[in-house]
Amino acid sequence: MQQGPSKGRSGGRAHGEMSNNRRRSHAWLATAKGEPGEPFLPKVGELYLITTTIFALGNDPGASRPGVVIVVPAEPGSRFPIEVVTRTSRKVPGVSHPADRKLSSHLDKDGVFSTLTQVEQQLWRPENVMRLGVLTDPYLSEVLRRFAS
Repeated sequence: MQQGPSKGRSGGRAHGEMSNNRRRSHAWLATAKGEPGEPFLPKVGELYLITTTIFALGNDPGASRPGVVIVVPAEPGSRFPIEVVTRTSRKVPGVSHPADRKLSSHLDKDGVFSTLTQVEQQLWRPENVMRLGVLTDPYLSEVLRRFAS
């Protein structure tokens, strides 16, 4: 017998089903990271908490994800995207990074910088990204060596 939305199923949404294959779909939209504002360009090496719906590539199941900036267009307003490598706490291939609660409470578990993605410049706004700090060496150097073109 089919059960109603979220009844007796772990991981179900409060108002509706995710899918029949038991894999988690995209989380509900993330809360705003800051006040609405104009797009801005980050700096290479800066670490941000990023709303995943602004990623140009892929489908991230989390509402927000930490990511380090590895490529920034030279010209604001150009058609070139900002490139970031996202961090996960899952055990996947990539550049390992230890938990760092001093940098951010969002980095409370050991993690891996593992997925290269892009964000259109016009979406890099205070309501979509929150600066956490700067990724230090040797981690930044390893991420750049592995993911920068």
